[in-house]
Amino acid sequence: MRRLAPLARSLEARTVAVLLLAILVVHGGALLLYRQSAAAAADDAFARQVANQLILAREAVLRRPPSERDTEAKALSSPHFELGWSPTSPMRQDEAADPGLWSLRTRMLSLEPSLGPGLALAMGIGDEAVHQEDLGGAIPLADGSFLTFRSAHAPGIARLGPWAYLSTAMAILVGVAAVVLMHGIAGPLRNLTRATGRIGHGVVVPVPEAGPDETREIARALNAMQHRIHGLVTERTQALAAVSHDLRTPISRLRLRLDGVADPAERQAMGSDLDDMQAMIDSTLAYLRGDDDPEPRQVVNVASILMSIADASSDAGRDVEYAGPGRALATVRQVALRRALDNVVDNAVRYGTRARISLAVEAEALLLTVEDDGPGIASEEVARAFEPFTRLEMSRNRNTGGTGLGLTIARRIVEAEGGTIAMANRLEGGLQVRISLPRAGR
Repeated sequence: MRRLAPLARSLEARTVAVLLLAILVVHGGALLLYRQSAAAAADDAFARQVANQLILAREAVLRRPPSERDTEAKALSSPHFELGWSPTSPMRQDEAADPGLWSLRTRMLSLEPSLGPGLALAMGIGDEAVHQEDLGGAIPLADGSFLTFRSAHAPGIARLGPWAYLSTAMAILVGVAAVVLMHGIAGPLRNLTRATGRIGHGVVVPVPEAGPDETREIARALNAMQHRIHGLVTERTQALAAVSHDLRTPISRLRLRLDGVADPAERQAMGSDLDDMQAMIDSTLAYLRGDDDPEPRQVVNVASILMSIADASSDAGRDVEYAGPGRALATVRQVALRRALDNVVDNAVRYGTRARISLAVEAEALLLTVEDDGPGIASEEVARAFEPFTRLEMSRNRNTGGTGLGLTIARRIVEAEGGTIAMANRLEGGLQVRISLPRAGR
């Protein structure tokens, strides 16, 4: 059922379903009207045939004496229409109460009014089971006797003729044509969807310009848009590379001049400022580079990355601990993922005194959790924490303020790997960041 759900939501499936349902309804209605009209025509023909036979038989029987009338009636009978004569009416009072028989009686009297109001009809004349579906009846004669009849063919039976089968075949052909037409229209749309899913990852993805005119125009517009965006990104990257080079050069010269500063405290403060400038340049460039990361994806032991981050932080004097399995595989870009996790852990220890990293292996994903004991953030500010250049406190100090890009870069990397990242305040205080990554092979 899960595999059928996307198909049921597709434009092609829904349109085909509506078209086929419309064809089915129209064809069913046409067959019903045909059957009703055919049944009405059959009833009229049957009523005319019975009325004519009764008129002819009545005239022939009346010319005979009463003792010979039954023999004359039987002589006029056929295998499917039996005639007889009776001095009394063989009909019961309740045998003419059927609405269908009443309609047939009305037709017969409208065709041959001379049959008289005494015409009586009934189904199933006789006690034999084989005659329970036969039509029987009687008409009064001038001397008070009755001419009886029984027909082996009941009215109201209309068989489907060649027209009905031809229309059914045509409806099937129209349904097949509708399916083929919608598949031809939806095919270019599917190709367009797959192509647009690959757009925005650093390279121009040619979108096939095929299908109807509308689809061709969309593909043509997307291709032109890609070329414009790619040109803008290329110019931006070149400008960033130039700015990066231009900024690193004076920073390097200032580092060389630090040796001439006599005051050790002042020299250390200036060195710290230069480190902050270098870090801000690197983080800003990393964010602006976006998805232009040529690093290939490979199967990586995420647990090993988390343990190495925890060990490196502990060696630097930070209170960072890892709890989880020693092996948990995911197909990711290792360097990029480590940068994202470093940013999350660095954010935790910056605003708190410690960070706790945990890893859980679930059926389809790896669940990473980083918790700190800091002040947390207001619930209405959680969404803003991932916005670029956003800091939820006003300090410009590197130890607390940073550049406002750490979590933004982390979210971009995690989402590029097909994962999710979210944060929430802990009940006992502090902040919790949850990262979900698809397991290897998923």
